[in-house]
Amino acid sequence: MSNVVLKLSRRIAVAGLLTTLGLGSFAQAQEKLTPVRLRLDWVWQAPQSIFTIAYERGYYREEGLDVSIDRGYGGLENAAAIAAGNYEFLFGDMSSIILFNPKNPERKLLSVFTIYDAYLGAVITRAGNGITKPKDLEGKTIGAPLTTGGRTMFPAFAKANGIDASKVNWQTISIQLQDQQFAQGQFDAVASFTTTSLLNLKQLGVPREKLTIFNFADYGVGLYGSGIVTRADYAQSNPEVVRKFVRATMRGINAMLGNKEEAIASLKKRDPLLDVGIEIDRLNLMIEMTLKRPSVEKNGVGHVEVARVQDSIDTIASVMEVSPLPKPEEIYTDKFIPSQAERMAKF
Repeated sequence: MSNVVLKLSRRIAVAGLLTTLGLGSFAQAQEKLTPVRLRLDWVWQAPQSIFTIAYERGYYREEGLDVSIDRGYGGLENAAAIAAGNYEFLFGDMSSIILFNPKNPERKLLSVFTIYDAYLGAVITRAGNGITKPKDLEGKTIGAPLTTGGRTMFPAFAKANGIDASKVNWQTISIQLQDQQFAQGQFDAVASFTTTSLLNLKQLGVPREKLTIFNFADYGVGLYGSGIVTRADYAQSNPEVVRKFVRATMRGINAMLGNKEEAIASLKKRDPLLDVGIEIDRLNLMIEMTLKRPSVEKNGVGHVEVARVQDSIDTIASVMEVSPLPKPEEIYTDKFIPSQAERMAKF
């Protein structure tokens, strides 16, 4: 064998060894990632781009997490799915935990990072139809699925605004048909989440300026909205995983605020049929109603006041069966949130 051939053979052998070592290191790195599963609150929509942009930019992997993300199916069904151990994390609202925990003492859930400073539930009706204040809903028909947030929390809204709930008629309708049938005039109002119905109605030819919107947050229902939820026992056993997940998600929030187009592009990988323009409008609506609020601007995302959690418990318990009454620390903890400096939103 000539010297040239011998040198070439050695180079190939060394290159092969380095490649093997490199693959081995890559495999070892893969093994170090902790798999976690996230269930979202609802279908793929703009607000959930917080998580998809964090995923696409590799924020979770940088924290050593291998995150899978699934769409959700609403309120208490989502809570049951994570409580059963099918997911480690849920993007869900605090009110669901207040209702879920007393009935499931062996599978308690815990809010570890509140993203929405306000609950997005609302009753939406057409402007000019005589419904100018909440009490005007008496004698009217509201269309909504049984499990939508707007309908679930309607009793609290009714109590806060002096509505005789027994005089409100309900038409139970699927979420897929709710806004379409309202646009066709089949009932007087819908109970929904504003970030869902307002954009659906816009697509159906009913713009925001032709609607009267009773946002629960503006009408005496001071509930916190959605955030990161996990099982109480999982948080206790895996505190660093929870901290890492929360930290990466906060980075996702600021990534979304800094580049909305990229955020929606990351979401569109999950649902190619999404309309980019509509979803950016939806994103702006979510920011307006839940993030760009005085408490968040002053204290950062995830700032929670214990007194307000107690008020939320009392509000829900005053209109629904909640027994035994949970304590705030059984619903929420701040043990896993980043520092205030890390939580400041970059609007």
